[in-house]
Amino acid sequence: MIPLGAIHFSPAEVALILAILAFGSIALALPATLTLAWVGYRRGTTRPAANALWYWFGGTALSVATTALAAGQGLGWFAVPIGWIPTLLLAAVLNPRWTPNAS
Repeated sequence: MIPLGAIHFSPAEVALILAILAFGSIALALPATLTLAWVGYRRGTTRPAANALWYWFGGTALSVATTALAAGQGLGWFAVPIGWIPTLLLAAVLNPRWTPNAS
């Protein structure tokens, strides 16, 4: 039988739905955030792995927020690659240049 009233979720079901949404948004952001993490690794001097982790956290926050804003505008699945744009631009700007004659 199809329920005709409002749908009610238990707190455990709400937590599961939010966990799935959070994991999915992080997974969809990986192409951009891993690029920024690689840039952070290359820019790190004393602890490059820790630097890459912080770049990944920042890139994930930026990408997920941009994707959420784009999805709020009704762009559907086009919001995912649009959410990558600021993170990839940041990675391009912060990418260290390899100059052989630099001192």
